[in-house]
Amino acid sequence: MLKIFSLAAAAVLLLSAPVPADAARAEASVVQMHRCNTSRDYCIVIEYTQASPHRVPLVIAHKVSGRKGHSYWARWMYQKPGKDVKVSRWKKSSWTGENGDAPGVAVESLWGHTGRASGPKLPAKTLVCAQFKGSKKKACYRLP
Repeated sequence: MLKIFSLAAAAVLLLSAPVPADAARAEASVVQMHRCNTSRDYCIVIEYTQASPHRVPLVIAHKVSGRKGHSYWARWMYQKPGKDVKVSRWKKSSWTGENGDAPGVAVESLWGHTGRASGPKLPAKTLVCAQFKGSKKKACYRLP
């Protein structure tokens, strides 16, 4: 019984300990930019930190009007100022659930990981886009 109480007391102390200022600052500095195409059915979400706004650890292609049971594929691309467009391979999208705002379901493809300091480093004014297979529409965001 004493062991259980000691473990419970230790857990309470750990859970009530303040979060270090550096960790809180790191979480607060994460920026997620969400841009959609003109018809708002395709979107791109780009994550970066304020400390390194040109390092992109996460890109998400999001489609809000999918059909349940249908397979969707997406890719992302970027164009540095004055350079050629670099395009990723097509990646199968995952179903994320029923969409309450539009008919159908939402699907998305992710590249990278949230909260990481890794990912490609792209210069300012780089255009980053996401596109779903079978559509000429793109959702784009220009890095600051």
